[in-house]
Amino acid sequence: MCLTIPVQVQRVIGKKALVKRGEEEFVVDITLLPEVRDRDWLLVISGLALKKIEEKDAQEILEFLRYSFITDPQRVSERFTSIIQKSKTQPLTQDEIVYLLNTEGYEKEALLAEGNMTRMVNIKDFICIHGVIEFSNYCSNDCLYCGLHKGNKDLVRYRMTKEEIIEEVIAAVENKGYKLLVLQSGEDEFYTPDLLAEIVQEIKSRVRVFLFLSVGERGEEFYAKLRSAGASGILLRFETANQSLFAKLHPNGKSLAKRFEHLSFLQKMGYFIATGFLVGLPGQTIEDIANDILTITSLKPEMVSIGPFIPSDKTPLAPCQPPNLDLVLKVIAIIRLLHKRARIPVSTALETLDPKEGRRRALQSGANALMFILTPQKYRALYSLYPNRYQAKGEPWEKYGLFKYEKSYDMLEERLSQEIG
Repeated sequence: MCLTIPVQVQRVIGKKALVKRGEEEFVVDITLLPEVRDRDWLLVISGLALKKIEEKDAQEILEFLRYSFITDPQRVSERFTSIIQKSKTQPLTQDEIVYLLNTEGYEKEALLAEGNMTRMVNIKDFICIHGVIEFSNYCSNDCLYCGLHKGNKDLVRYRMTKEEIIEEVIAAVENKGYKLLVLQSGEDEFYTPDLLAEIVQEIKSRVRVFLFLSVGERGEEFYAKLRSAGASGILLRFETANQSLFAKLHPNGKSLAKRFEHLSFLQKMGYFIATGFLVGLPGQTIEDIANDILTITSLKPEMVSIGPFIPSDKTPLAPCQPPNLDLVLKVIAIIRLLHKRARIPVSTALETLDPKEGRRRALQSGANALMFILTPQKYRALYSLYPNRYQAKGEPWEKYGLFKYEKSYDMLEERLSQEIG
């Protein structure tokens, strides 16, 4: 579901309440919370109050999500101003995106603030909360950047059973209130389309949840079967739009054309599409990143998943360096400027790059979703895409961003339908 900026009750009026957020006052429905009193703090989505919140927690969330930076036009160049103005109504060129990617100092901060403001104007202060269950670390690919590549003989492999996967999903939905979960693995053909379809069907028969799959390139027939079984979305990054760089990263013969072919038929099947790229890949140029952003504007996915390249010590790219966090934040801000209503999650890799401030800075640059790892503890460390992977605790966000009301599922369903439409 979503975490939103808390509001304070000014006055209770029957089954309604006048609330205040900053300087804004409006009326909300408090039918679900009949015990609400004046001065209480509430979390509200689409005009419906869903949860009371302690004042100290409300202030903590306000501190985390609020970001005040007003651009001084005297301190930015005319070109910066013209590019930002153009982004409000028109696509940007590669040169214009490159200019924004190269900003430093005050202009960089102004760019991040513009990304944050675009998020606030277009999707308000909703921070979506999703979970991921990594059910297998087997993979048939040898991607150079990934710690799960099949050539990594030091990795202890695991596969969750059908029953384990189902029970973990059920627990996440019933015990915590998750409404959207990603089932993720390496490209592992042990999980046949029939097996995964059975898993999806049984989950859907027991709980209301949106299930996304992140299992690689498995072909049109495979995904058609899973769509019929009840899968709602697909997470499949294109990684880089540079064909030669893509080929170097995938020595086992993967092709960029096939990746885009998958994204095309997945969209036609009606899946909610999450795709994106890696920032800071060895050999990647600023122009490449600009083209990756332009590819996103062309694909128009409902969710844009980007993250920094982080070298794994069990891959050929181990000696390489990750990118600077500011570059990743600038990419988030630019994507927000050009894809105003997309879900942009804060990736685990970004939080690994800066465990202390990465999440806050990403949200204040235009990101609007968090993905928490729900993989069972006994397997979690084995899903080692890269070393020292950030293990975020989701409890505070789960406490205030997940709602067990049946209506909250309907609200998310309506929002997903609007995003796909």
